[in-house]
Amino acid sequence: MKAASTQQLKQDAGYKIQDTSIIYRVSCIVYRASFLLFATCLMLVSCGKKTAPTLKAYEKPSAPAAVKAIHREDKIILSWSYTSKKENLKEFYILRAEDGSFQKIAPVPKEESSYTDVNFKTGILYKYKVVAGSLKKVHSDDSNIIIIKPEVIPPAPKNISFKAGNDALNISWDSIGENVLYNIYRSAEKGKYGINPINKEPLTTPKYSGTLETDRPVHYTIRSLMNKEFRSEGQASAEITVDPSTFIPSKPQGFQTVVADNRVVISWKENPEMWVTKYRVYEKVNEKDGFKLIKESVTPAFTLREKMGMKHTFRVTAVGPLKESEPSEMIVVEF
Repeated sequence: MKAASTQQLKQDAGYKIQDTSIIYRVSCIVYRASFLLFATCLMLVSCGKKTAPTLKAYEKPSAPAAVKAIHREDKIILSWSYTSKKENLKEFYILRAEDGSFQKIAPVPKEESSYTDVNFKTGILYKYKVVAGSLKKVHSDDSNIIIIKPEVIPPAPKNISFKAGNDALNISWDSIGENVLYNIYRSAEKGKYGINPINKEPLTTPKYSGTLETDRPVHYTIRSLMNKEFRSEGQASAEITVDPSTFIPSKPQGFQTVVADNRVVISWKENPEMWVTKYRVYEKVNEKDGFKLIKESVTPAFTLREKMGMKHTFRVTAVGPLKESEPSEMIVVEF
């Protein structure tokens, strides 16, 4: 019995040693897996961290360019251009000098390119410049310096009128007096105008002649300014609207007919208005029903074919962007 017990103990001990070996191996596998998981997590976390800022973030931004200034009514309007990329740009800074050094007077968001100064006095000379600032508070070089001296402004022009010519638009208004110039502004949107007039140089007389637009309504307004070194504009005049749909051409004239066999060619002088789009030919039906439209032509002529012995009576109109002229004189054709 003792021998059997001893043998049994040996076998049990062998099993325990074997179990311990298995447990050790499993533990090693679990440890390795845990280490790999931890390393992977560490890599993922480190990937989410922000990298150290590069030198590009500290580069000096480009300077604003083409700074302009005008004195209009009770404000000085500055504008500039900025063609460089704006990834690192935060804002612009407006600097003004009156007697001494430049002082920062306002920041402007990077999306804008203009600033209105209302804190000034007439008769005093001001200097302005614009600087760009980056997200890292790095400032650009200075823009060009613009100088302006706001003066007392003249009154707004009155009694604006216009006439649609054959190929141009003619606008006129009352003169304000000597030593007064004029700027005229155009816009496709009623009541909204930019700071740049359509005339290259201020107008010295109260009239303007320019391109006549015939595809849409166009709005105009006029501002007067003193004939001084710096641009000081007064209030805008009343707005006028030039609507092509109201243009009425002159009636066609100068008709000629050429008859040959069973065909007749009727022609007339081309209308002087460049905005005439076509012509309409009407034929008289009878005394009761009058004339009816029989043909449209983009050229000042049409051809009629008929048997001999027939008589026809025609009238022709010119068609503008929307409206047509009065009918022409009657043209009687007998084959």
